[in-house]
Amino acid sequence: MATGKRRATYFNNIELETLMHAYGDFPHIFRKKSNTAAAAKERETAWEKIASRVNACNPAGEKRTWQQLKMKYKNIVQTANRKKADARKTGGGPAPPPLTVAEELALSHNTGRPVAEGIPGGSSSSECTPQDTNCDGAVCLVEEPPQATTDIGTVSRQYSKDFTKG
Repeated sequence: MATGKRRATYFNNIELETLMHAYGDFPHIFRKKSNTAAAAKERETAWEKIASRVNACNPAGEKRTWQQLKMKYKNIVQTANRKKADARKTGGGPAPPPLTVAEELALSHNTGRPVAEGIPGGSSSSECTPQDTNCDGAVCLVEEPPQATTDIGTVSRQYSKDFTKG
């Protein structure tokens, strides 16, 4: 057997909760829209602080790098979003597994961020009813676009005349 890298141990619940709480202490850094080298360094420093807090809560366990914690955070958010989407599906079947504490914390960190939501009450191809023509704050249907006044045949004949002149 090769003597290379050894697989890291699983994260325990204390590490996960500490990771999520520590991430919540730096919203001003992680939500910043800047994409400069200074902002990247600031985010890296924040992740290093998070790593030191997670490693401090598990003195006998394996020490995690900030890169491992960053990847774990992304995986937790992805899993939480997937479970949230599965819960919205219809069609019966067993209930989706409940969110873990870490996943609930991950979703709470993302409150206030833009989220793509479906159209409530139907799909975009459904027939429009009179009560759908007003704006309720989430969905706003506008009037149909005005009909073109130019005859397509006239335009194409004019275009072919212009094309043959040149």
